[in-house]
Amino acid sequence: MARLLIIPVVLLALLTGAMIWSRGDAQPRADFVYVNQDEVGTLDPRGMSWTQDLRLSYALWEGLWRLDPVSMKPVPGTADRIELSPDRRTYTLHIRENARWSNGDPVLAGDFVFAWRRMLEQPGNYGYLFHYVEGAQRYKQAFADNAPCDFEAVGIRAVDPHTLRVTLAHPVVFFADLGALPPFFPMHEPSMRKFHVVDSATGRVSYDARFTRPPNLVTNGPYRLEAWEFRRKIRLVASDHYWNKAAVKCRTIDVLNFSDARTALLKYETGGVDWLSEINDIDASDLIARGRTDVHVFPGFGTSFYALNCLPRLPDGRSNPLADVRVRRALVMAIDKRPIVQNVARLNQPIATSFVPPGAFEHYIPPAGSPFDPKQARGLLAEAKHAGGEGLSTLSILYNESTENALVAQIIRKQWLDTLGVRAELSPIEAKIFRHRVRTRNYDLSRASWVGDYNDVSTFLDKFRSDSDNNQTGWSNPRYDQLCQRAAEEPDLRRRLQLYREAEQILCDEAPIIPLYHYVSCYLYRDNVRGLALDPRGMLMFHALEVRRP
Repeated sequence: MARLLIIPVVLLALLTGAMIWSRGDAQPRADFVYVNQDEVGTLDPRGMSWTQDLRLSYALWEGLWRLDPVSMKPVPGTADRIELSPDRRTYTLHIRENARWSNGDPVLAGDFVFAWRRMLEQPGNYGYLFHYVEGAQRYKQAFADNAPCDFEAVGIRAVDPHTLRVTLAHPVVFFADLGALPPFFPMHEPSMRKFHVVDSATGRVSYDARFTRPPNLVTNGPYRLEAWEFRRKIRLVASDHYWNKAAVKCRTIDVLNFSDARTALLKYETGGVDWLSEINDIDASDLIARGRTDVHVFPGFGTSFYALNCLPRLPDGRSNPLADVRVRRALVMAIDKRPIVQNVARLNQPIATSFVPPGAFEHYIPPAGSPFDPKQARGLLAEAKHAGGEGLSTLSILYNESTENALVAQIIRKQWLDTLGVRAELSPIEAKIFRHRVRTRNYDLSRASWVGDYNDVSTFLDKFRSDSDNNQTGWSNPRYDQLCQRAAEEPDLRRRLQLYREAEQILCDEAPIIPLYHYVSCYLYRDNVRGLALDPRGMLMFHALEVRRP
């Protein structure tokens, strides 16, 4: 508690630098200022998967549906009239006549067709979500294999400039939720055209990332991208062409980036920030203990876990001991998660033994998962012929640099050594390099997290399907895939949830991940901030934000 009252000299120096930067900036303070914990990775919806990127996208783009700023449930967005066929498979979506891009061009049905086709031909982390569309998965796979494919066979069609028709492979009760997500946003092809790159070997087109930089980026949401200063800040300015611009409360928004959580907190304490979207759990618990009313703690919608590389060989070519399910389960059962929650997380986060948070979905009860059981863990390791860690090389725990991540890794390393005789080394790296290594499966074990994107169990369990772009463990199980697919097509809710539970039981038994705890969200903002929804997913609708200043 005292460490927040006595500010170290080094931190005062950092704060002084921040204040000098503020005075020297030619731009006046934005109407609303918030801090991202990490630098934005991309402003291309195709490649988004991290919370800070997804959150910011809702300021710049708008899908056929948007999220209501209070309930955070999907409501009509760029489409003002939506018709659903009697068999609940075909959506006819009418684009608003006054929907405009930030350069004044009309938003057209073809803009969605272009963006969605790009998601199939250049899949990002969420390409698998389009598998619900008739013919999309076949087209995506055929295109990847350089096999004959015809986009006309995919259920995405521009009927006329302002009408989009989408045919699904089967009814999807949460399709409106999907339609509000960043992977389903439209893209402005004319402004991207000059950045297209043709592969000389294949003739296929991709786009240079410069199209996402100002002044090149053209978007259709309530804000446009005014400036992007790497590792410092992003400035957003209200779009003059947004169809609902009368509802936009703040003219300017600044998104600041501080790699150090304490520096961000100091910036907030001196009034330079209106909202901390993430706060160090240790600092949060100290502020709560001091009776601070500007700390807002609420249920999360995600899980902190370790991902295990399950491929037959490790990145350096060595045979991978983690390919053996007995070794993976031994590592899971050798961890006592209580010290992690009590001494590091410190916000009463529920200990996790399953991937899906209990209570997150009505009527869904996750399986029990693997308990802390040192005796059984040692037995499994001996069964795998690695008793006492014999024959196991030192494992590397990869994580993005932060105090909390380091403390968790230290606890787990010690427990594995004490309980199993398994040695592990800590490998902290910068966030962008971390993301790349996880995406390319260049790790042994990795710190990981997942926050659900929409209100259905599939938002968690589809992540580990073999065809999921977000499955970065290398683990694959045909039975798991089959159960998830059957659940997706099952109309009976009770039977559907039972299929998903059977799938999650396989995930628990085969242990490609080590669930640690389920998230509790924590924001820091004063009572003069309005329109900031306490959304478990960490999202918000920027147009509703307002700061009432004296």
